[in-house]
Amino acid sequence: MKQTPLMLILLVGLLSSCASMQICTRPITTSEPEALALVTASQKAHGSAAFHRIRDLSVSYEGKWAPIGPRFQPVLVDSKFRGVSEERIILSPRIIAQTHTGPGGVKKVLRSPGQIAIAYNGAVSEDAEANQAAALVADAYALFLLGPFYFQQSGTVFAMNGESLVDEDLCDEVLAILRPGVGMAKEDRLILYIDRSSKLLRRVRLTLNGLDSTRGAEVDVTFRDFKKIDGVLWPTDFDERIRSPFKLHAHHWNLRGLESNRGLRAHDLKLARWTDKAAKPSPAIAH
Repeated sequence: MKQTPLMLILLVGLLSSCASMQICTRPITTSEPEALALVTASQKAHGSAAFHRIRDLSVSYEGKWAPIGPRFQPVLVDSKFRGVSEERIILSPRIIAQTHTGPGGVKKVLRSPGQIAIAYNGAVSEDAEANQAAALVADAYALFLLGPFYFQQSGTVFAMNGESLVDEDLCDEVLAILRPGVGMAKEDRLILYIDRSSKLLRRVRLTLNGLDSTRGAEVDVTFRDFKKIDGVLWPTDFDERIRSPFKLHAHHWNLRGLESNRGLRAHDLKLARWTDKAAKPSPAIAH
């Protein structure tokens, strides 16, 4: 009798177990008051009064990819370059600049509204897929860092989505619809897991519509080890898991440094070179 390969059996099982767990696709045009109130409460719990005084952020990350990540989505992961990073965010208008360092060298990213540019070891890339992936990553990392504050942008609607446990703590789920979405996507859907007791944002699950090869996929990122810096509670531990089309661990990383209000401007964050003000390493977080 012919035997079915074990890997195929596991993959079929993973696909079938996740098929019914995708983010709700029902149309929502206006925010539900209860959902909007929960997001506002989460912003307050994270320190909205202090956050409103922040104009720019300088952060650094260090992470490790699970073996499946580079094989499942090599362009998005870009593991030869995405190991440690220094990143700068100007909050309004949102400009994101990243310097990634890995075994392949240095990758620089400049993301501004509607635009993306990347360079590998000083050579500007014209690859459309690589640019799409870089835009998705830049926006997603801003989302993961800013948490509930990311959803202050216009074009976002919220609806209640039930409840669930995150690290054994009960959370209320809020469905958020972003238009435009993350990266180059016209729309993305997210589930915000807001701790019922503390009102901290504990997890985000999101679609990945900003890249052709990941459209239909979903991941979640769980936030842990919050630190209060400049009056704001920031997550410093991030754990990413693929949720659809299958369930697997993808990526774990940590926030290593953070500083606010250097007085950064767009001219400080050119793709070719950051000014000295921008290039100064982010000060380490005490753990």
